[in-house]
Amino acid sequence: MKNTILTIFSIIAIIGCQQTNSINGSYGNTEWDQNSALSGKELIKALEGKDSLFTSVTGNINAACQAKGCWMSMDVDGNEMLVKFKDYGFFVPKNSANHEAIISGWAYSDSLSVTEQIELAKDANATDDEIAQINTPKLKLQFIANGVVIN
Repeated sequence: MKNTILTIFSIIAIIGCQQTNSINGSYGNTEWDQNSALSGKELIKALEGKDSLFTSVTGNINAACQAKGCWMSMDVDGNEMLVKFKDYGFFVPKNSANHEAIISGWAYSDSLSVTEQIELAKDANATDDEIAQINTPKLKLQFIANGVVIN
């Protein structure tokens, strides 16, 4: 009996040690043509005169929520775009910053309240001084992603 338990724990330990911390992969629904993703510049141009746009876009991840991975920010043609995930149905790795990603979903511009900005800043481990400087709503490029592919 002791040998059986020892064997089971050994197998679990071996399997656990073989797991990698690779963040490259698919998160959420990624059944779309990733080759048709817009660049950041193309997204900005495509959004002109529109309230929102369903599309896929590629860009670099600037940061991810350090609490759960429940949001990320991406560089889109020099602008920071806040990316949230549809219905909180999936999260991305907290260490996904500085990786390229392709996302699919709805792009739009909307105002972020002071409360939302403070919550995001806390999730990103902002300092108390940085949080104290947040005092007005802010218009921000945003995206609700159905899926994310990180390369």
